Amino acid sequence: ISSVKRGLPPAHYTLEIKKYSQLSKAVADRYESAIFKAKNESQECNWRLILYPNGNKKGQGTGHISLYLALDESTYFPNNSWEVYVNFTFFVQDRIKNEYLAIRYDDGAVIRLHSMKRECGIDKLIPLQAFKEPSNGYLVDDSCVFGAEIFVIKPTGKGEAVSIVKVPAQAGNILRWKIANFSNLRDPEYCSSEFNAGGREWRIVICPMGDDKDDKAKGNYLSFYIRLQGSDDIFQSKRKLFAEYKMRVLDHPRIRIDEQRSGCWFSSEIRESGYPCFMSLDDLHKGGYLYGDTLIVEVEFLIVSVVKDKK
Repeated sequence: ISSVKRGLPPAHYTLEIKKYSQLSKAVADRYESAIFKAKNESQECNWRLILYPNGNKKGQGTGHISLYLALDESTYFPNNSWEVYVNFTFFVQDRIKNEYLAIRYDDGAVIRLHSMKRECGIDKLIPLQAFKEPSNGYLVDDSCVFGAEIFVIKPTGKGEAVSIVKVPAQAGNILRWKIANFSNLRDPEYCSSEFNAGGREWRIVICPMGDDKDDKAKGNYLSFYIRLQGSDDIFQSKRKLFAEYKMRVLDHPRIRIDEQRSGCWFSSEIRESGYPCFMSLDDLHKGGYLYGDTLIVEVEFLIVSVVKDKK
């Protein structure tokens, strides 16, 4: 059992007891609250709090206050084989500081209730000695307040299954783009045609004189990016797509390559990834990468994530 103090009252129900000493001396060893409601999306349940002011002697509550949550029989279920899964927190008010001691199973246990078991709770909610200690503020002028928050759990079955798929090393997963008359390119950005890799559509994007948005790259480097196209299932659902790939600039005899390996989680906010300073323009022009003023760039996909709905 774990406990923590908080200022916010219980969300679902509070039980104030005046003349607590009289209740603790009564012949009946327990008190049942009125019915209150707490529900999930599809099922509204009727509950009661059951308080043992001197502890539940049939359990392990001797020397403590015992508090339980009971699913009332007035709750309607369509058949007799019903089950309710519940997670709950109990409260004891500190009336001096006007805050609440929140008490729950420290592992966040989920309790299964059914026709043969309608109650769950905590035998040793709080020691009687601590409860009656005036400085703690739990029992003031012979009055006290308990409470409960209840979360009824009904799995929706909704979710997703993600797998990281290694893309086969084949021609269809490698885009090679030959760009002629490179020295005459004047636009800030050029895009390849779309190509498919890992079931997604992509484009290569280059900035022949460096990306204008990057001060270091502008006028000094070849900027080289990969851009995810379309993919409404990713963008509309706010999902993310992981891709790992190699980006290359090839020299024409294919003896040397300038290669970078990268990965990115693409999303509706991040549709592009790459390098603003992929290769200096000096190295590009002097290193044999332009033959007949043609630039060859290449992207090879290695890994792409695949997500499927679970319904």
